Amino acid sequence: MLLIYLPRFSERCDYVFKLIFNQHLGIEYAVTNDLTAFQNSKEEKINYSSAKISNEFFIKSAPLLFENEIKKQGIINGQKDQTLVLFPNQEDDLGFDLFSSVFYLVSRYEEYLPFEPDKFGRFKATNSLAFQNNFLQIPIVDIWINIFKDQLQKKFPSLAIKSTTFNAIFTYDIDIAYRFKGRSFLRNIGSLTKDIFNLKTNNIKKRFRVFSKKEKDPWDVYDALEKKIIKNNLPSIFFFLLADKSKYDRNLDPQNPIMKSLINKVKSFSDIGIHPSFYSSDEPGKILIEKERLVNLSGKQITKSRQHFLRFIFPSTYNELLNAGIFEDYSMAYPETPGFRAGTSKPFYFYDLKNEKATSLKVFPVTCMDATFIHYLQKSPEKSLIEILNLLKEIKKVNGTFIPIFHNDNLGEKGESKKWKSVHDSLVMQVRSYLKKA
Repeated sequence: MLLIYLPRFSERCDYVFKLIFNQHLGIEYAVTNDLTAFQNSKEEKINYSSAKISNEFFIKSAPLLFENEIKKQGIINGQKDQTLVLFPNQEDDLGFDLFSSVFYLVSRYEEYLPFEPDKFGRFKATNSLAFQNNFLQIPIVDIWINIFKDQLQKKFPSLAIKSTTFNAIFTYDIDIAYRFKGRSFLRNIGSLTKDIFNLKTNNIKKRFRVFSKKEKDPWDVYDALEKKIIKNNLPSIFFFLLADKSKYDRNLDPQNPIMKSLINKVKSFSDIGIHPSFYSSDEPGKILIEKERLVNLSGKQITKSRQHFLRFIFPSTYNELLNAGIFEDYSMAYPETPGFRAGTSKPFYFYDLKNEKATSLKVFPVTCMDATFIHYLQKSPEKSLIEILNLLKEIKKVNGTFIPIFHNDNLGEKGESKKWKSVHDSLVMQVRSYLKKA
């Protein structure tokens, strides 16, 4: 048992202590603000305050965790074991304020401050401290906690610290279930007319071959994914977009029997979740409506979610998820670049900074997305695979959780889709080898 001294209690301290000691290290601890009781205790002790007391493990505190406001922080960078750290000092046993550093990144503190959004209203990677200091591609929070673990073990050799294992969850966004199949008569006529006008003969041929059942719809990759997931015993989640039609929400009508059939097929071999629409962050109650559609179609309780376009606003979107009965979110990534938006590769609970409280929403950080490489970075599948494998190695080093996003329309059997299918399958094999070693 660890005893932690605080000059005064705070919600922020309580949150970050649970994250580090309970969730990452599996250490039992108690907190006191009674200095005399702390000095007299025979337990292994950590002092988190402004000054050392005696022979305890001392971490000098920055003001951040004892504040009740959101303001621009004067972040200072330093080095510890050749790793960049925040809130450094030379007066304690660790060399930096681990608790403030972890809280700043995991709470997404900087996203509550004024920022210049992208064209979709999203916080840009280039706005982030991680991007500006070149640590976005490493799970720096997990590395910091491992440094702390090693120092703690040296100070208290008998302290029981749990070991962790590498994990992976393959996730799939079903923005548009099929390319041709399931469209209404009018929509098909409109698309066909457009193809004829633009002389897209290949599309015309494919459309007729799909309708005559001579060829599978090019975006119908579900049988192949089912085989891959079952054969490799992969944890997986398919997120279904069931929105009202808009410029950015273009899936099949949720009431189309083909959608119900697909959802029930997928739920037989994978977890499923809702993919809240582009405008769901702007309209209270919209997430609940869309989630209930999936509940009705699948007959399952739905507790997992990922925002379409990775578009969300702190803290309102996450509170809307909670109000809708969602307890796991898989949106924590930047659309324009891969990496670790919250600094960690491990799940954590959302802290509502505006209302200063921890919540029951578990956030699963996403590592990378196929659309990032295809549309934003415009990298070839071959170069993208190299970059993803490097991220995967970083996660394996800290025994984190690898979570990629793929889209069904990028996993077909022809052209660039075939190459991206090869990227997907290569990652499956690498993950499988890591899981066997875990």
